[in-house]
Amino acid sequence: MTANRLAAMTILMALLVGAALASGDGGKPPYSEAYERRIGAEAIREVEKEYKLLDDPEAKAKVEAMASAIAAVSDRPNLTYDVRLLDTDVVNAFSLPGATIYVTKGLLDEVQSDDELAGVLAHEIAHNCTYDALMQADRNKQYFTGSVAATIAAILLGGSSEVVSTVLLAGEYVRQGVLGGYSIDIERRTDHNGALYLLRCGKYNPVGLVTFMERLAAKERREPPSDLGVFQTHPLAVERVQLLTDYLIANGVDINRRATTKWEPPMAEETKVDGQDAATVRLWDEDIFLVLVPGPDAETPMARAQGIVQRLTDLLAQGMQSYELGISLRDGNQVVTGRDEPIITVYAADAEAQQLEAGRIALNIKSALERALFKEHLNRLY
Repeated sequence: MTANRLAAMTILMALLVGAALASGDGGKPPYSEAYERRIGAEAIREVEKEYKLLDDPEAKAKVEAMASAIAAVSDRPNLTYDVRLLDTDVVNAFSLPGATIYVTKGLLDEVQSDDELAGVLAHEIAHNCTYDALMQADRNKQYFTGSVAATIAAILLGGSSEVVSTVLLAGEYVRQGVLGGYSIDIERRTDHNGALYLLRCGKYNPVGLVTFMERLAAKERREPPSDLGVFQTHPLAVERVQLLTDYLIANGVDINRRATTKWEPPMAEETKVDGQDAATVRLWDEDIFLVLVPGPDAETPMARAQGIVQRLTDLLAQGMQSYELGISLRDGNQVVTGRDEPIITVYAADAEAQQLEAGRIALNIKSALERALFKEHLNRLY
């Protein structure tokens, strides 16, 4: 399945909801659960006509457990969500009226932690809690016609070129912000509510929603969307990330991105210098420190390097950032620190072996660490 086809299916779902609302039996929010289930059932039939369900009981059980835990602390805790997996590499998730959530195989492969997956689910549950799909269609039901629905369905199922050419009509509706997405204000509110549910739940780190959205922001930078002006249906992820980050910080959350993503740890590599055993501490392809002597607490340069790597790894896992690096004088030695904890102690033997002043070696180490952490920052954003 291509991303365009999945986007078209999203439009078709909106058309189905809108067509039902146009019949006049939907009422106003809060809609009845029976009505939501009926609309959802129609949408489910259309989704599963086109897309195969993924047979992965373990993944399904995990996602269902997540959705259940988050839903229990949402604004509609009485709902039991039916989570279904779609066998497609497209990265997506969407909720339907009646408490059904679809998650694609592509999304399961894309998330880097359960916290990120929980963040996406919380976002979809938040959409459902405020009846966004039904209300969006209700506000714009004058646009939903059988001809447009037939056009989209024909494209999905491989219609003739004459039929496909009429998609321009549907495209005009998309540009008007009617189909295929939610408004800027709706998405901002949903990000906020999703984070709130994660905070209430306590099982998942809400920073996972931030890190997942940051990767969306990075994709936007690489592939900038067309400027849709006031009709833009999705706010730029970079703006949403900042608002979400500010909200979490205000609620006392430590924004430790390494806690919810896969990240590159430092490593120690054996080497030779003038025929003698040595070791290099590396991080993000930066040479942090060349260990030529074992020092007082290790038997070999490699053993010393491994100790440095362990201390640095522990601090990075805690979320250490470049501004928390420092240099201090301890017991007569220059010490490179992180969060005021020692990372690398520069001994007199190091200065002699490298033929540099200890202070200069410490500055070089700190600068190399700053460069490595800046590379990590750029990798996340771009």
